[in-house]
Amino acid sequence: MGRPLALVTGASSGIGLDLAGAFARAGYDVALVANTPLARQRELAAGIVASLDASTVPAPRVAGYECDVADAASVARLAQAVHDELGTVDVLVNNAGIWTTTTLGVTPLAEFDRLVDVNLRGPYYVCHHFLPPMLARGRGNLIFVGSVSGLAGDPHSAAYSATKAGVAMLARTFAATLGPQGIRVNAIAPGAVATPLTAGLRTPEGSAAIEAMMKSHPSPTRRFFMEPSEISSLALFLASDASSALHGAVLVADQGLSATLPR
Repeated sequence: MGRPLALVTGASSGIGLDLAGAFARAGYDVALVANTPLARQRELAAGIVASLDASTVPAPRVAGYECDVADAASVARLAQAVHDELGTVDVLVNNAGIWTTTTLGVTPLAEFDRLVDVNLRGPYYVCHHFLPPMLARGRGNLIFVGSVSGLAGDPHSAAYSATKAGVAMLARTFAATLGPQGIRVNAIAPGAVATPLTAGLRTPEGSAAIEAMMKSHPSPTRRFFMEPSEISSLALFLASDASSALHGAVLVADQGLSATLPR
């Protein structure tokens, strides 16, 4: 029996790239997927292989793929390529997403459409094309990466929050539908993570706002930003038998940010 295969979308940087490396180190074959040039994805995949412990023989297969998850045809091509080159996906991690700080009512329509296309349509398209082989086999694991902003109204990124609320409901609905067919489904709702996506918050202006927020933040570590590895460790847990009792769960990983009101 070969290694299990994990596919991670949005795997060109930040949480997604860390997820891909974490699954490879855990012994999975990995497909890195992102809407960046194929050459770049292959370069990142090679870098992960080079970083693995040389004593792991044979080394996991790690392959890079270019795909715009908001384009159903692009996802269909991806599904065929991954199936032909690596086989059936065992763990599907829907991580791809974009973020803006605009407020509902004033968000430009094109921007709102793109948020919906990437953050909500994207994971649905990916599931639509990768689920059939899982269902035929009678087992699989879906992990959605949402956001704590999708669990409570966030006036600072309202349009983004609306799409991430949809991601949480996608996870719960897929769980209700697919559980009896052998597919386990859960989601992670991170708070602020130090990635290129949040670079704008890690500026002098952003630091002042965060410092003010930290006065009421209950984090025992007194940190506002988490590291991508802290999210990857949760994904590995959800992919493992150790979390077999979890199905339809949305794990909040925000160092207590959402435990306090008002936000």
